Amino acid sequence: MASTSCLKVFVYALDIICTLLALVLISFGIYVVVSYDVNDVGSIGAYGYIGLGVSALVVILWGYLSAWRENVCCTVTFIVIIFIIIIAQILVLVTFTKGHGPISSNLANAVDLAWEEELNSPGAMSLYENWFSCCGRASPQDYIVNERLPPDTCFRDHDTSKADNLIHAGCRVMFEDYWFHLLGIFNIVGWVLVGLEIILSVISCLLCNSMRNDHRRSYF
Repeated sequence: MASTSCLKVFVYALDIICTLLALVLISFGIYVVVSYDVNDVGSIGAYGYIGLGVSALVVILWGYLSAWRENVCCTVTFIVIIFIIIIAQILVLVTFTKGHGPISSNLANAVDLAWEEELNSPGAMSLYENWFSCCGRASPQDYIVNERLPPDTCFRDHDTSKADNLIHAGCRVMFEDYWFHLLGIFNIVGWVLVGLEIILSVISCLLCNSMRNDHRRSYF
């Protein structure tokens, strides 16, 4: 029984850590969907992270209940399902890891929409220009070709008195770099989650075997 109890503690600990990582992925996906007007590719990426988190939460809950009840049948079912989930998650993460450049590019399309709005309603780009210290969609030239002077947000410290204060970096590339690095971080979170799930499945196999042995001893 001591062995079974020890393994259950490991399972519970991994369940908690995996749950936290899954919630991080879900929160990130919801943040992208709610906060930005993304296109189809961006939406697929956001819902992909949500799917990774939700699938992990469901199977982790099952594993927790199986360990808590010390039910061999439920534990075996959990092990089978978590292996299937892990394979699906790996396929998604491989796709995201290889394609997070295109995904970040599509998520950065929000700047394109903001620039179109800027042409009709000056000030729409100020959020990105203040956030990333950038100017225009591609450069300050975007304003000039549209017969407008770069706004105060295109200057360092909003100081328009010196031409040297003009920021030449465009917001599109800055926002794309932001997503590129952010997606890289959450891809790592996803891989860590999968790694912990693999460890959890192995420990669950040991727990299942231990519970079987305990049940056999109970007959003698």
